[in-house]
Amino acid sequence: MKFVFYLEENDWWGGNEVLAERQARKLRAEGHGVLFLHRPDAAVFAGADRIVVHKCLSPEVLALFPPEKTDVWLHDHEAVCPRWHGYPPFRWSCNCAAGWWPCLFCAPVCRDWRGALERLAGQRRRLDLLRRMRRLVVVSRFMKGRLVANGLPAEKIAVEPPELPEGEPAPLPPGTAQPDLLYAGQLLRGKGVQVLLRALAGMDAARTLDVAGKGPYGGPLAALAERLGLGGRVRWHGWVPDARSWMAAARCVVVPSVWPEPYGLVAAEAVALGRPVVASDTGGLPEACGGKAVLVPPNDPQALARALEEVPP
Repeated sequence: MKFVFYLEENDWWGGNEVLAERQARKLRAEGHGVLFLHRPDAAVFAGADRIVVHKCLSPEVLALFPPEKTDVWLHDHEAVCPRWHGYPPFRWSCNCAAGWWPCLFCAPVCRDWRGALERLAGQRRRLDLLRRMRRLVVVSRFMKGRLVANGLPAEKIAVEPPELPEGEPAPLPPGTAQPDLLYAGQLLRGKGVQVLLRALAGMDAARTLDVAGKGPYGGPLAALAERLGLGGRVRWHGWVPDARSWMAAARCVVVPSVWPEPYGLVAAEAVALGRPVVASDTGGLPEACGGKAVLVPPNDPQALARALEEVPP
């Protein structure tokens, strides 16, 4: 079979891209042809046996996919949230169904009413197009509930947690110190690294944090660490080619998300590696951890610090 994987281009390599690449590798090993596209091409779509969409926000592009052979993976909240993140400007969680009320006051982020109207109109069209697709795939029961609450048909929605890599991870590069507390992932405000930094500031000075990842919130996070006097207690590594190596070596992997994570691939991988995990009790993270992590309330530095203090140094 000829598979076409479609992902809109990003300037980072995140969980969506990792999952798509793993799926494509498995299909190629089974003898199927796999083509990756980052820009729409109606002729290529028409010639494919199966289309797998991993990242597409545009209703205009969604309309180009032949619905009878298209599976759409909905990794995030963009399908049911005009702001795309699943939380409004002043709160970290929203359970409302998409609609003119109250989304009209949330979608513009308090600055662009014309854009809000266009986004809401596009939102309704996006939901209508998704209803026609062969199959919708989400990574957690939490996300299936969000889609059903927004009127998408439950019988079309499959829950498929990401397949985790097998085999032993490679060792850390020679001379690399063992991570104590580790955060691995994108540096975005919703990922809660700012909460982790505040928790670290309230803990024993001997504990250190390694941050493996990059993102647009990296600058503010580094500035916050300096203001908190963390200095040499935080090591910023940027993007690392094999995050599993870091997770396998860490004394504890921390997933401090404040937004409702659709799943939590880092948490699931760290648990599978047998590492202690402390994660926020929000969204799909409890499912990803499978009862094998310490869960704390999101956006609570004191609760996070108490949980981390129980991790042996």
